[in-house]
Amino acid sequence: MITISILLLSFLAGLVTGVGAVIAVFIKKPSNKLLSFLLGFASGIMLGISTLSLIPESLAAGGLAVCFAGIIGGAGFLWLVDIFLPHIHKTESECDIYVKLGSFIALGIAFHNLPEGIAIGASNQVSPQLGFYTAFSIGVHNIAEGLSVAMPLCMGKMDKTKIVVITTLTGLATLLGTVLGSSLISVSGLFISASLAFAAGAMIYIVSDELIPVSHHAHSHFANTGIVMGIILALSLK
Repeated sequence: MITISILLLSFLAGLVTGVGAVIAVFIKKPSNKLLSFLLGFASGIMLGISTLSLIPESLAAGGLAVCFAGIIGGAGFLWLVDIFLPHIHKTESECDIYVKLGSFIALGIAFHNLPEGIAIGASNQVSPQLGFYTAFSIGVHNIAEGLSVAMPLCMGKMDKTKIVVITTLTGLATLLGTVLGSSLISVSGLFISASLAFAAGAMIYIVSDELIPVSHHAHSHFANTGIVMGIILALSLK
């Protein structure tokens, strides 16, 4: 059953993507240390939520085989998105058509926000507390994503209002994922297990493929600090 509270949480988790856009608009170009820490912090939270909450809950609901299949499915889905829709790490491209680049990044992020929304919906079916923690971790991650979308658009001299609107809309795909996850989750406990594992696999892929490499490229020491603090926060929220 979809509740107003989880829809609101999902909406807010997607909405804060616009915070990243606002940061980009006002500071133009964040320092390497700030960007590294933010991306590292988001990485740590997502790893912590995935390994300490989503995967254990998936194992409890459906067993090893379903959990394994879900993780592979989530990572595989993001791998396909990575191949066909360039996103965060492509910001290092030599392409100087920044508006076009930012649009591609936004499209890729909108697609991979769907399984993040499923994570919120599936987690909330296990417990409202887990749903809140998952929405919180995704929200922090979405701020970093917002920066990734908005920075090339700023460099392309797009209107500031348009930058914030476009970036925010990419995050709101999270809400659609939550509706899908909450609607389908009632089918069976096995679907709950698979959805939780799918979300964990997707988030682990995002962390490994995008967030950690980019954070270390900017400033490795601040990235490591952010990762450790993010994992500690995820552990303290259990």
